[in-house]
Amino acid sequence: MWGAALALACAAALSACGPDGGDADAAGAASEAPTSPTSPTSPTATPTPTGTPAEPTQSPPPTTSAAPSATPKPGGIARCETEGLALSLVANGQEMNSKYFDLRLTNTGSEPCALLGHPGVSLLDAGGKRVGEPATRSQDGTGDGGAVRLRPGQAAHATVKTAGEGVTDGRCWPEAATLLVYPPGSRQTVTTGDLAGLRVCGDSFQVGPVGDRAP
Repeated sequence: MWGAALALACAAALSACGPDGGDADAAGAASEAPTSPTSPTSPTATPTPTGTPAEPTQSPPPTTSAAPSATPKPGGIARCETEGLALSLVANGQEMNSKYFDLRLTNTGSEPCALLGHPGVSLLDAGGKRVGEPATRSQDGTGDGGAVRLRPGQAAHATVKTAGEGVTDGRCWPEAATLLVYPPGSRQTVTTGDLAGLRVCGDSFQVGPVGDRAP
């Protein structure tokens, strides 16, 4: 009876412990089984641009318009225009072998106007062809180079000079039929057929600047 009890106790101990702890090892192996590694998430790569970048568009520089030329206003008022001027020539005597004439430009308009500088003076024959050369500029007369303001009916004066016929051995230009004048600053002309006996001699033909009184 004692022998049977001992055999049963031994059999129970062997089944509980097992050789080398087999069940425990199996459970540990199962728990330590490697799991599939999770791949780290890679950052999204920024694509590299290809090709040559476009040049920035440049705006053309702004254009500027030239300001229109203003009409000169000598003395602060409008310049006398040819349609508002009358031309006349008056003999003014002889002195020092020269003959003098008073060239007058009269304001025939209804408003004041002004003249500044030398008129352009030429002579024409009966067919309208120029006689000799245009008058050259001098400083003869009463004009001082300043502006001459003309009220309606008032005249500006310029001195025309030539050599006396008696001192040039008769070397004179052919007689003219018309005096043609460009008022100072104008490209239009005024004329008169009354030359007051003017005949250019000795190739001397001069005109002074306009003044506010007769010489």
